[in-house]
Amino acid sequence: MITINDCRAFCDVDPATVARVARNEHLPEILAIACAQTRVTKARRLRARQPMVAVPAATLPQRLAA
Repeated sequence: MITINDCRAFCDVDPATVARVARNEHLPEILAIACAQTRVTKARRLRARQPMVAVPAATLPQRLAA
């Protein structure tokens, strides 16, 4: 069985942020930990995404032939 202490230990979010999420969203601490962790993970994934590079259409046949 996973305890709340286990969840706190695995969470990458500081306790102040968890408390703020719990207060603002009216959630128990265990749900606030999960919510805060999800938000942090989602933000990291968005920052890690590579931007798409626009390639002019005129250069596509040359690029495909190479």
